[in-house]
Amino acid sequence: MGAYWDSKARENAMYFIHSCLDFNHPDEAEFWQSGAQALELSLAPFGVRLSPGDRVLEIGCGIGRMTRAIAAQAGSVIGLDVSPEMVARAEQALADVPNASFAVGTGTDLGGVDAASFDVCYSFIVFQHIPDPAVTCTYVSEMGRVLRPGGWAVFQVSERPEQHRAAWYRRETSIPARLRRAVGRAPRGCLEPQWLGSAVPRADLLRAIERGGLELVATSGDGTQFCMVHVRRPA
Repeated sequence: MGAYWDSKARENAMYFIHSCLDFNHPDEAEFWQSGAQALELSLAPFGVRLSPGDRVLEIGCGIGRMTRAIAAQAGSVIGLDVSPEMVARAEQALADVPNASFAVGTGTDLGGVDAASFDVCYSFIVFQHIPDPAVTCTYVSEMGRVLRPGGWAVFQVSERPEQHRAAWYRRETSIPARLRRAVGRAPRGCLEPQWLGSAVPRADLLRAIERGGLELVATSGDGTQFCMVHVRRPA
């Protein structure tokens, strides 16, 4: 996973984080603005907000699109990512944001993160790219360890397994796009398992939440690729 996302960072980091952009001409202003919009939309269904006293852990920070938005509202944020290249680029891009810092993660859990050290955990459009749903479930359980009593988390998982199959992706990709990819003018590696990822069965997710000592508060977008989940650690 680290090597794959290192290569995507070098190929076109903004596009592979926010694939609504034009691959050949990514709009940098749109990239950063979209982070604030996505943060607001992902928290709104649950009626929660970040506060100036919150210490936030972002899982899968990329080059800091969401991190910048979180830092504008929270006391501090640490962005964690499996890709050293993404982390290096995030540190450079957010050098002007004093309450944001970054670290390279294990890619399998929250090892190295202290227990009960965060008020909030957040992750958006990250777990859907993990090929093994058991790894995603480990991350969910680990949130219970690193959250302080009374802390909460909002994260996104996919519940559409068909969208993580190469056959589906091929059907959704036009012939002109395939030709552009062949000559380096379109994204490559989108049939690799590190991009296709996986969906998480709801029963497995609920078990992971329970293992982490967390309570499920609510979900939004059930049965879709963009299922948002809100959990909390009992006070």
